[in-house]
Amino acid sequence: MISSPAGGARTLRYIVPGRLILVLVIIASSGRGWEVMCCHDEERKALLEIKTSINFPNKGLALPDWGNSTTEVGEDCCQWPGITCDFNTGHVVEIDLYSERSSAKETWSPNLTMLAELGQLKKLNLGLNKMNGGIPEGSYLQLEEPEASRPFLEHIEWSIPSCLCSLRSLTELDLSYNELQGDIPSCFGSFQSLAILNLFSNQFEGNYSSSMCSIESLTELHLSYDACPGNIPACLGNLQKLKYLQLGNRLNGSIPSSMFHNLTELTTLQINSDQLEGTLKFSVFANLSKLKEVDISSGRGLEIDTEAPISWHPSFQLSDLSIRDCVVNKRSNKRLPTFLWTQKTLETLILMGTSITDTLPIGLFCNSSLSSLDLRSNNISGLFVLPCHNASKNAFEINLSDNHLYGPLPKSIGLFFPKLNIFRIARNELEGPIPSSLTDRELNLLDLSDNHFSGKLPLGFTRNQTILSYVNVSYNQLQGELLPADAYMPLLQLANSSLLFIIDAGYNHFIENFSQALPLLPYMIVLSLPENRVQGYIPRTLCQMRYLRSLDLSGNNLSGVIPPCLHNISSWTSNIPRDSPIWIDSGPADPTVLLTSKNLARPFKADILYRMTLLDISLNKIHGVIPGEIGKLKGLRSLNLSNNQIQGFIPVSIADMNILESLDLSRNRLSGIIPEGMVHLNSLATLSLAFNNLSGIIPNRNPGLCGIPVEKSCSSNNDGSNVTTDIGKNEENSKSLEDILFYSFCIVTFNLGFWGFLAGIFFNFGWRMMYFKIIDEL
Repeated sequence: MISSPAGGARTLRYIVPGRLILVLVIIASSGRGWEVMCCHDEERKALLEIKTSINFPNKGLALPDWGNSTTEVGEDCCQWPGITCDFNTGHVVEIDLYSERSSAKETWSPNLTMLAELGQLKKLNLGLNKMNGGIPEGSYLQLEEPEASRPFLEHIEWSIPSCLCSLRSLTELDLSYNELQGDIPSCFGSFQSLAILNLFSNQFEGNYSSSMCSIESLTELHLSYDACPGNIPACLGNLQKLKYLQLGNRLNGSIPSSMFHNLTELTTLQINSDQLEGTLKFSVFANLSKLKEVDISSGRGLEIDTEAPISWHPSFQLSDLSIRDCVVNKRSNKRLPTFLWTQKTLETLILMGTSITDTLPIGLFCNSSLSSLDLRSNNISGLFVLPCHNASKNAFEINLSDNHLYGPLPKSIGLFFPKLNIFRIARNELEGPIPSSLTDRELNLLDLSDNHFSGKLPLGFTRNQTILSYVNVSYNQLQGELLPADAYMPLLQLANSSLLFIIDAGYNHFIENFSQALPLLPYMIVLSLPENRVQGYIPRTLCQMRYLRSLDLSGNNLSGVIPPCLHNISSWTSNIPRDSPIWIDSGPADPTVLLTSKNLARPFKADILYRMTLLDISLNKIHGVIPGEIGKLKGLRSLNLSNNQIQGFIPVSIADMNILESLDLSRNRLSGIIPEGMVHLNSLATLSLAFNNLSGIIPNRNPGLCGIPVEKSCSSNNDGSNVTTDIGKNEENSKSLEDILFYSFCIVTFNLGFWGFLAGIFFNFGWRMMYFKIIDEL
């Protein structure tokens, strides 16, 4: 049967309107049409009560948009930040205030009892908010003045209120990173729909098993012991739906193997504590076929055994494996885990500080899925050999530092790892030249320090194809030029393109002539070249490096004067760190630079390194005077101009450097009166003005100073820094010189008499016989 076009059109005319009418009827039957429901009055009032308690007793300004009719969100709590309502019913179903008050100094005291009014609440996130518990209902209303509230607050036990158990619809609860105390309410075990529970990093006590092991609906659990040590409850194995398990902080005892028998849905396991002990056999995970990520770290009391029994075979394929600060395979000669060669999807492998004593696992480099390999701080030895060309094409980070690797690096190492971004192989026994192929690719961070590399730095480091931002080649035997005047990129200026911002190349044999030119490094943050062969004068180019925070040119052959333009370096003129866009955007993984401050050489890392401000040009041949502009460097924490030929007075403006912690002007040719204003440098912990020709009042009223002539003893320093003033030598220089001359005269006279007598009896036979006769008579 063939229908006519006209008939089809008539049929379509009747069918389409009918279906459209049906849809309209369904929408109309809902009673609300396209109207978006506003929140309910009782729930809005409950949220405002919580806001009031959060701001109590200091009348803070938290959550300013809640209940503020002058803002766009107005009185509708469904529009308030952090609040989500059901589209159809208007009930509050989610409260997400994570990190809302993380930067506040005061702790939260929210009235969580008001949450009972939110009967449809499904997700509650109050993590990272310095929350110290819930104030009993109505208590804060009776205390209008903050002073009156303090005695009351001091006697409250800040625990999780049991009122949370009335929220039967909860599917997610996050109270992590707060200051909650006491026990977890036992009624938590009555949750029937709770899938995600995060109580990590609080101050809980007691046993979790009574409340945790009964929530059979859990798929994600984060727990930690913080107030006092506790064992891992074996009953967590009852949570058969668990996919993600994180246990941490002050765990002690052993890891119960029986816990994993029924956790067949587990994909991620994290156990981190420095008090665990015993032996964990990796074979307990053999049947967990869905396992993807394992992260275990502890002290050396925990042993990980991956080799027993010999017959075990993993059913899982891991993507991430991290074992840190444990002893691996103590009973199997501390060998590398052999099951690693069965893992074909492994992307991240971290075996850090595990006492592994084996040869370099070159076979792992043939795993094409591996992007991050970290085997630092072990006893791995052998040559760095590359067995398969370009197999690790996805390798992004390799860290083999603190081992016993020796020999040269392969010349074609950069070709084998075309995507290598972070390469660390410090503190080994490697030698030979640095392969030029390392500069051919996308390398961003390079640490080759504390080895025996020799020769010149590859030219690629000063060409525009490199994106290096952190270079550490200190403590080697390198020579030649590090910063050649004809460098192309990034060691020379090119608008908004120079990425190199940390150079640590101290204790080598680099020959630099700053008199010719120092390449402009506009985003440089740390430049450390101590104990090299840098000569010439300090170039004014430095003054254009406005992000520069630490400059160490000590122990070189620099001459000339101190540039008066150093105050153009904005990072040194303000005690508030100014973010470098390069630091924020590219951020290499944990850069470390050894800097000397307060007479101690210390490794500075990451954010601490960025906040350290230091100028050290000691042990050079700098002359001239200290420019008066030095006082504008109010952001400087350490200043060392010692062991030079600087003359003149100490500028009065130096008293304006109010966050200065270490000042060393010793062994120069300074004269005049010590500025009286220096007594107001309250942050000063180390001060040395010795071996000059100074006079005046010694600034001994600084609370951080210790040692002679300050009355405070340095023996009480907890950090063992033994910081001293080392000032009194200025007034005792003449006396010290007299003492030196006196004792030198005594030593010379004694030596002449003693050795002259011995020479006389040795070469003169008559004197020798007379000497023996006298001895016989005696």
